[in-house]
Amino acid sequence: MNLPFYSADDVQSSVSMTDAIEAMKEAFTALSSGTAIVPTRLSLDMPDQHALHLSMPAYIAGGKYITVKLVNVHYDNPQMGLPLVNGIIVVMDAERGEPIALVEGKSVTALRTGAGSGLATELLSRKESKKAVIFGAGEQAKTQIEAISCVRELESIKVIDPLEEKILAFCKGLDPLVQPGSLQDLENADIICTVTTQEKPLFDYKQIKAGVHINAIGSYKPDTRELPTALIQNSKVYIDHLPASKVEAGNILIPISEGVYNWNKIAGELGQLVDEKIDGRSTKSDITVFNSIGNAAQDLVIAAMVYENFLNK
Repeated sequence: MNLPFYSADDVQSSVSMTDAIEAMKEAFTALSSGTAIVPTRLSLDMPDQHALHLSMPAYIAGGKYITVKLVNVHYDNPQMGLPLVNGIIVVMDAERGEPIALVEGKSVTALRTGAGSGLATELLSRKESKKAVIFGAGEQAKTQIEAISCVRELESIKVIDPLEEKILAFCKGLDPLVQPGSLQDLENADIICTVTTQEKPLFDYKQIKAGVHINAIGSYKPDTRELPTALIQNSKVYIDHLPASKVEAGNILIPISEGVYNWNKIAGELGQLVDEKIDGRSTKSDITVFNSIGNAAQDLVIAAMVYENFLNK
């Protein structure tokens, strides 16, 4: 068997961020309508390697493809100058079941995660939003910046990370409006993206302003979070997929475990918002949160686009 392999460069050249954001509408509405068949991802801890493996299958009823994304997260890699996340996506023909392609997984993850935030930002942030703050200075942060810049005309993007040299290296070569930032920038931020592997809240609820929109995408374990309890309590919270969130969304599960929040307070899934089955922001002062743990349906629609774009060349 000799399968075509589509590299990170192939992914980048074949799918624009604008197209990826549009594709997220399909992924999220499929999740909310039930046509996406996505089991809770298999998580394999490797404590001796300080690493985590994830296996994520997906299929959308009536679709052409089945995909399985295999992801390895090695937490010590960045300290050695290696990628935090490595992975690959296997694309299979849904009718015949045969494998038909391999797609580099890290690039798809970054693209679809950024695109998900781009869609949420388009639907939930104030249209006049101008200032953004990004927590994290890795590859995922780049696609967050690219995605929110596709849907809002930003004048300032501040990047916060514990390592100053990492921020400087990250900002170098990007648009001049991307600059190192600090927690003080939160008081003026219209959009905040959290893209970290931190286990405790990155900031205090009192540090943000009314009307801000937040994309929280870094936490995907039930016992870790990026957002404080008070923020969850005082926001309109939207999620990617309820069944998976009930297992993995630490930003929500921890406040629930504290006895101060419950699932009935969730505003709904992003796909329901796309389908206009639920309301989004109702006032300029609403604080909105899109809490995403990532979903294999997102990987499926992007990997399918990559395969078909090259197939049609």
